[in-house]
Amino acid sequence: MLPYKFKPLRYRQRWFCYLDLLGFTQLVQNESIARVMPTYYEVIETLKKHGAAFKAKKLLYSWFSDTFIIYSNSDTYDDFHSVEYAGRCFFEQLIANQIPVRGALTYGALYSQLKNNVFVGPALIDAYKHAENQDWLGFVLTPAAKWKLHSSDELHLLGNYSPIEDASMFKDPANGPVLGFSFKNAGSGGHNPYVAALKSMRAAAAEEYRGKYDRTLSFIETCSKLPISFGRTPSVS
Repeated sequence: MLPYKFKPLRYRQRWFCYLDLLGFTQLVQNESIARVMPTYYEVIETLKKHGAAFKAKKLLYSWFSDTFIIYSNSDTYDDFHSVEYAGRCFFEQLIANQIPVRGALTYGALYSQLKNNVFVGPALIDAYKHAENQDWLGFVLTPAAKWKLHSSDELHLLGNYSPIEDASMFKDPANGPVLGFSFKNAGSGGHNPYVAALKSMRAAAAEEYRGKYDRTLSFIETCSKLPISFGRTPSVS
C-alpha cells in the first residue's frame, strides 16, 4: 500500500458546521428498520435539496449515520454567511419536519479530503463539542466563531441570534459566550411555525427527554420579546 501523502493546502482555516440527529441511536435500537429508514432518507433528501445552492457558493458537505457537516473552502466572511445560511436552513427544515436535531457552527483549522471522507482538525472537534454539549434543540455559533466575527463588522448582522445565558441549556458549563438561533426569523403575524413542531415532538418524546423541548420553547419565548432583525442572506445564484 502506498503511503498517504499529506497535502498542506488541504489544512486551512474554515467555517465549519456540525449537525446531528437527536435520539437516532435509540430509534435504531428500539424501532424496526421500516420506521428508521424513512426518517433517515427524509434527512438526506433535505440536505440534497440544498446541494445546488451549496455548490454555487462552493460549500462542501458530507454525512455519516446521524451526523452531517457543511464547511467552506476559506475563512472569508462571505463564506461564513454562506455556511451559516446553509446550516441554519437545514436545521430549520428538519425542525419544521419534526426531526429533532442540534448543531454548531465554528471557525478553525480543518484538513479535508472529501473524496475519501477525511476530516481532521480543531474545527471538527470544537463544533462537535459544542453541539453535543447542548441540552436543548439548538443551532449555535461557538465562542470561536463569535470571536472571529467580533473582530469585524459582521457580528451586528446576526439579528436572529441571541446570547444563551441560561446555564441549564448546556450539559457542562459553556467555555465562552455562545449565540443561539432564536427561531424567530420565519414568524409572521405573531405566529412562530417552529413552536407547533416542537410541541408535537415534545408530546411524542419520552418523559426523560421533554426537558430539552421545554428549554427550547423557553428560549424561543425569551427571544420573541426582542426586536426582530433578519440579518444577511447570501445570494446563491
